[in-house]
Amino acid sequence: MRPGARDRTDGMCWGQAVQGDDPDAAGPKSGPSLDAPQAAFDASGSRVLAVDLAAGQIDPLMRPPPVACVFARFQQVTAAFLAKVAPDIVVAPLFGPDFDVLDLADRLTATGFGGRLLALTAPLPRPEAVRAEVRTHAAGIVFDLVLLPGRPDG
Repeated sequence: MRPGARDRTDGMCWGQAVQGDDPDAAGPKSGPSLDAPQAAFDASGSRVLAVDLAAGQIDPLMRPPPVACVFARFQQVTAAFLAKVAPDIVVAPLFGPDFDVLDLADRLTATGFGGRLLALTAPLPRPEAVRAEVRTHAAGIVFDLVLLPGRPDG
């Protein structure tokens, strides 16, 4: 594991948003339109790489919990690091402190990553345009948007 990355295999990557075994706790079954960002994502059986995120930002979004969750800075995301971590899902902010999701998508496609890339975002006026741009830019990666927790629409 590279310095600065935290491997969360203790099951604590699971957030407080879902409490108990209530099947309705994850939100309504009939959700927003397909264009709206997701409110959560399925992380079951997956290894998640969280880029430039804190546990509090991502924990409430993963339903059910992943097998492992590794936290890293954008600068750490190299081919060697990705080979070691072997993520199924990469989650990052749409706009990070020194990168955006297109920069991350470039790094992932250059390494042959073929998993899911999810960008955390505030509500957007045209999320379908963002999806289309990233999907065109990063062929071979499954991309979607996830609404940041604590937002009025989330």
